Amino acid sequence: MDTRSEADSGSPADAGGVIVRDDQFDVPALLDAAKACRRSGGRLKLVDSGKLTASELEWLGEAGADLYTSDLARPRLRELILMNNAAKNGGAAAACFHHGPFEAAGEERSLSFESLKEMGRSGILIYLSSARIKREFGALEELAYACASGGTRLVYYHHGPLDPALMGLARLGPWIHVAGAAFQKEDEAVFLCDLAKATQAGRGNIVLHVENPLPLAWISDIFAAGAVVLFQTPPSDYRSPQKPFELRAARQSPDPRSFYLYPAFML
Repeated sequence: MDTRSEADSGSPADAGGVIVRDDQFDVPALLDAAKACRRSGGRLKLVDSGKLTASELEWLGEAGADLYTSDLARPRLRELILMNNAAKNGGAAAACFHHGPFEAAGEERSLSFESLKEMGRSGILIYLSSARIKREFGALEELAYACASGGTRLVYYHHGPLDPALMGLARLGPWIHVAGAAFQKEDEAVFLCDLAKATQAGRGNIVLHVENPLPLAWISDIFAAGAVVLFQTPPSDYRSPQKPFELRAARQSPDPRSFYLYPAFML
């Protein structure tokens, strides 16, 4: 996933703010946009491709822009910490999507795992996916704990079957995204409900992406467990027994921090 495709997917209206890349406007225009969004009660979400200097991003954070970066665009811990401090001063947030593996300390051009934990302790929102790189649950738990200690949350996009080890991670309160295809049996749906309850105890949650029809009894139980449900199937006919669940899902208000830029797709 490159930075450009992150910003070009989905709908800004669905994302709870106005999303722009740092190469779409000059810095004065971005500053004006950030201030205008703040005055109107909205959010400017700026996607960092590495074009701007760290100081320019700090100005934008101070102006109230939420800063969305990645280890590909901004691999230096010090810059990320300064960006986050500026965003906090502006009442905004800093978020980082980590594409690479968990590296040992010493690689100058990549963020180490220890740097990621320091980012979490400083309050930066950290996003990870297992779509391309397998993530070790022990490391994810360490990172989730660091994020929770910094008053933020780890957001993890889980790809593949549900793993029993997810429960240890869930107890630390992250937001965990799961596809409906991850479970095929009733006991797996029950496990998903248990995961949702465990994450909520730590102020996180499960975000279920329904990409194919699921048994309605399972969906009912998942709603009852308090999970966030995102239907990515075509809208049902009004006579369909699934329609009430789709309407119920549309009324949910997931925390905008629980997804990277857009809610309606899994990274």
